[in-house]
Amino acid sequence: MFPILIVKNQYGLGVARYLKSLSENRKWMGPNSAFLGFLEGSFVPFPMEPLFIPMMASVHRRAWLLALWMVVGNVAGAALMYALGAMLLEPVVEPLMATLNMTEDFEEASKSLKENAFIALFTVGITPIPFQVGAAAAGAVGVLTPIFLFAVSLSRGIRYLALAGLVMLVGQRASALLKRYEKPIFIGGLLLFIGIIAAAML
Repeated sequence: MFPILIVKNQYGLGVARYLKSLSENRKWMGPNSAFLGFLEGSFVPFPMEPLFIPMMASVHRRAWLLALWMVVGNVAGAALMYALGAMLLEPVVEPLMATLNMTEDFEEASKSLKENAFIALFTVGITPIPFQVGAAAAGAVGVLTPIFLFAVSLSRGIRYLALAGLVMLVGQRASALLKRYEKPIFIGGLLLFIGIIAAAML
C-alpha cells in the first residue's frame, strides 16, 4: 500500500496523489526521480520503493539511469538536512525531531557519528529506512563535509543501483523480492563496503 496514505486527511491524500503522479510522468521521469529522491533524503520519513520500483520497471533496461537521478536528488536532500543540523539545530532540527518522536534516535545517531562518522553514515544510508536523522546529526556534530558527501553518495548509490539491478532482472516482482530479502541485500551492501575499504588500504 502506498505508504503516505497512512495520513488520514484530505491534505495527506492530496500529497499521496501528487507524488504518485510524479512517478507516472514518463516525459519528466528523470527530473521527477531526482525530486522524489530529494524528498526521501530530506522531508519524507519513509522509504519510497513503492514509487521507485514502478518507475524503474517502466523503463526496464534504463532503470540504472533513474537510479543515478535518484542518487543525485537524495544526496542533495541529505545535504540540506546536514546544513540544517549545522546551522539551525535548536530552532529547526530539535523541534522537528521532537515532533517526529525521533529525539532519542537523533541522540544515538550523534553518538555513533562521533565514534566513526563514515561507518555510521554508510550504515544508515544503505538501508531503506529514514536517514534524515543521521544527515541532520552529522551536521550537528560537525562531520567534515567531504566525508559526509562521500559516505552518503556511496551508500545511497549502492542502494539505488542495487534496486535498479533487481528491477532490470525481474521487473515488477522486485517489490516482493525486496521485501522478502531486505536483510540479505543489506548484508551484501555491507560486504561490498568492506571490500571497497580493503581495496583502498592495499
